[in-house]
Formats: sequence, structure tokens, C-alpha cells
Amino acid sequence: MISDMNQHAIIAERELLKQRTREIDAVREIFRAINGVSDLRSILDSVTRTATKALDADSCSIYLLDPGTQRLMLRATTGLFADAVGSASLDLGQGLTGWAAQQLKPVASADAWNDPRFHPVPHTREKPFRSLMAVPLRSGDKAIGALNMQTFRIRHWTAGDLEFATLIGDMVAGVLERAVLYEQTDRRMKELAAVSEVSKAVVAPAYLDETLRLVAQMALGALNATRCSLLLLDETDNAYLLRAAADRGTPPPTEPEWQLDNLPLVNIEALGEPVAINDVAGELAPKLLSWAQQAGLNSLLLVPLVARDRTVGLMNVWNAERRDFLDSEIDLCVTLANQIALAIENAHLIGNAAIVREMNHRVKNNLQNVVMLLQMQLSEHPEVSASEVLQQSIGRIMSIAAVHDALAQEGLRLVDVRDIIQRVVSLTNANMSRPDQQLDIRVEGEAIRLSSRAATALALSVNELVQNAMEHAFVGRSGGRVDILLREATGKLVVEVRDDGTGYAGDRDTRSLGLRIVETLVKDDLRGSFELRSGTDGQGTLAVIEAPLSFA
Repeated sequence: MISDMNQHAIIAERELLKQRTREIDAVREIFRAINGVSDLRSILDSVTRTATKALDADSCSIYLLDPGTQRLMLRATTGLFADAVGSASLDLGQGLTGWAAQQLKPVASADAWNDPRFHPVPHTREKPFRSLMAVPLRSGDKAIGALNMQTFRIRHWTAGDLEFATLIGDMVAGVLERAVLYEQTDRRMKELAAVSEVSKAVVAPAYLDETLRLVAQMALGALNATRCSLLLLDETDNAYLLRAAADRGTPPPTEPEWQLDNLPLVNIEALGEPVAINDVAGELAPKLLSWAQQAGLNSLLLVPLVARDRTVGLMNVWNAERRDFLDSEIDLCVTLANQIALAIENAHLIGNAAIVREMNHRVKNNLQNVVMLLQMQLSEHPEVSASEVLQQSIGRIMSIAAVHDALAQEGLRLVDVRDIIQRVVSLTNANMSRPDQQLDIRVEGEAIRLSSRAATALALSVNELVQNAMEHAFVGRSGGRVDILLREATGKLVVEVRDDGTGYAGDRDTRSLGLRIVETLVKDDLRGSFELRSGTDGQGTLAVIEAPLSFA
């Protein structure tokens, strides 16, 4: 009997020695990890792995207190769902882990799910775990977080387990506090760098969209946000429209516009000051709230972009977790917003100067085209009357004017040639058809956008073809029809002009000046081809223009 008791004591001593050896090795490993890295994420990962092994547990998790939300955020784990890190959280005092942090005392439960203090953390997949032990991470008399251990089996935690876990908590708390300060300092440096880069972007001769994308990306990193979007005022739509955005993960669907007469913030009448919302559920109108919920966004910091006492845009900083925004974060966003507003003003000034130069260049080129066409007409038919020359030139000038009108409305961007051609043929039909002639001219097909040069060449070409049909296709008739079809085909722009007139009987050598003008415009300006042939069953005439869309 005595021998058996001695044997059991020896075994117990050996097991205790092994346990103490594991604990000492764990302490050494944690110290090596702390000394080997400086970033918070690496320290937390190393501590959780080492503690899990030393205490023979199935999971070790570290929660750190967020000063903005006063919630314990899951920052590292070895056994819970990895994707929950950074999003899963507990209120201070909530659950066994929250209780340990609030009371600054260790706590253990062999059957945690039946402990009245237990509270499951959503989205962590901790249901298989049964036992839980938690110790506070403290700085002086304040909690900075909590560390917990979990096992799949029912485990009765010993006083030695609690003591060792508390030792780990005390050992790493100071290091974690310094690491948090380092992370905050690093974030502040990123914020200052972001402001500096934005300042450079404001004065650099870059395009506005590139500057806005740069700002969104820098703000995303500096504020550790989930999404940063920039919306600019569109006075035509009377709304703020998305212009640039940066996302930490997969981009969500397009952010809805903010209509001036129906702002999607429930309790606000104007956007002149920053608005911080820690929970968007009760603050956003249904359309925007639905989008935010779909995107998994729960808090919002909105900062207006104000230039000359006028709000020209919005800077939206979104976060997945519900949180309060710190004053320092709001101040940073206000600084960035002021820089962005200045960039917008500079872009408008530079853009206006560029528009003047570009319009001057295009007007000059198009006037030269008109002169060239007049000279071609005079040299082709020197006997033609001035009245005829002016009458035919009216349509050409109106074609060019239609392109310039579209450019003025769309800001020198690509223009919709279907719309331009519709204007051209309507003007041509109204000004050049005979009083006794009723023509039905229709434009159908796809809305295709081209550069101003290609659009001008195409508008002049269609004008010449329509004038040619009006002059030659309906001789002796009081009416007729002309159909114009635009479409894309295997990377090409195809324009068909078809009439139901007398049909085409000429050949290339006897083509009129108008048709030769079309050939020249299509070849030189569109790098395409032009074909004229009789219509189906010899009825009417079909003109076909083809040009590569990559050039047009």
C-alpha cells in the first residue's frame, strides 16, 4: 500500500515537473517572440500559439479593448474562426472573458455553456468548446484586454493553470500596451504621410480621378477602415455621385447616389459638418441602409468637401464594425477633405484652361475642313452658283455644330454619335428638302460613343449621304424614306444609310463630289472603308461605312 502511494506521488511529481518545464519553456518562447518582433499582430499570434501549447488547451484567444467603442475586439486566436479576427467582439463585462476584463480578476469554468456569466461570441464558431478560463490584461488599474483558454473536453482548471495564465497575462500586458502605442504611432505617421501625399497630389498636374483614387487608398490605410469613397456634386443630376473608392476586401455594389433633395441621412437637413454614425441602422434612409447592410458596413464617418463655402462633394469612411470615431480620426478626415476640395478647385481651373485650348484647336481644325470642302466644290464645278455652294455648305456646318454642341454638354468626353446623327439629319431635312417633298428619315441602332474627331467625320459623311439621297434618289417623286442604322460588329463601327429611291447606277469614276468627300473622310479620319451599292432586289441605294472602333 505504502509502495503504491509512493509510486503515485512520484508520478504526480514527474507530471508536475513536466508541467513546470512546459511553462518555463513557454515563458522563454514568449520572451523570444516579444524581443524578435515589434508589430502587434506578430506578438499576439506568437503568444496565443505558445500559451495553447503550454497549457495543453485547444484554443487561446486575445481580446483587446478598443478605446473608441469600449468593446473587447478579437485580435488573435488559435482555435476560433480565423475570419472573425478583427470583427468579433464583446462588451466590457459581457461573458466570462468580458467579466475577467471588467473585474480585473481571473475566472474559470469547467462547463462554460452552463455558467450564467457565459456569452457566446457570434461568428467565432466556438460551440464545440466546453471549458473556458479567462484572465485580464491590465495596465495599472485599467484593463487593456483579456486572454482566454478553451478546451473541447470538460476540464477542471487548477489553481496552477490560473496562476500560469495570469503570469502570461501580466507578462505580455505591458508589452502589448507598448505595441498598441507603437501601432497608434505608426498609424499617426501614416496619417501624416497621407496628408503630405495628398498635398503633393493637389498641386501636381495629375488628373482629378487619379488624385481622388490616391486619396481614397491613403485614407483607407491611415484610418484602418473597411471602405473609403468619394462622391462629387453633379449639378445636372442634383446629386452627389460616386467618383472614386478604395476597399479593404471585395468591392461592394456601386454606392448609391446622395440626392440633394432627399439626403439618405434620416436626421440631417444639410451636409456642412462632419457626421459620425456608430450604427447606421437607425440613421440611414432605406435605400442606402439596404446597400450598407449588403456590403457589411455598420458605421460611417461622413465629411463634406467644402470649397468657397459650398459643399462640392462627400468623403465617406465606412467600417464593418459598429464603433465610435475618435476625435483624431475626424480631424484627419477633415484635413484630407480640405485638401481634396482644393484639388477639385485646381482641377476645375486647369480643366477650364484646357477646355479653352482644346475647343480653340477643334474649332480651328473644323473651320479648315469647311474651307477645304468649299475649295473642293469650287474646283469641281466652277460654274456652280454661290447659292448652291452655300446651301450645300449649310448642312456641313450644321454637322460640325452638332458635334460641338454635344461636346459642350458632355465636357470634351466621348460623344454619342447616334444622338449627333439624329440632330444632323433632322436639321438637313428641315433646311434642304424641297417644299413639295416629304421625306421620312429615321435613325436607329446602338448608342455608340466616339471621340470628337471620329464623330465629326461620321456626322459630315452621313450628312453628305443624306444630301445625296435628297438630291438624286427621289427625282420625280413627292416623298421617300431614308433609314440610318448604327451598330457594332466584331470590333467595328458599321453605319448603313439606305433609301428606297431610284437606285444606284453609277460607278466609282462618276461619283459626285459629295460621295468623294465621304470616301476621303472615312479613309483619312476614320481609317475605314466606304461602299455604295444598289439595295435589295435593285431597289434603292445602300451606303455602308465601316471603321475600327479602336481608332474611332
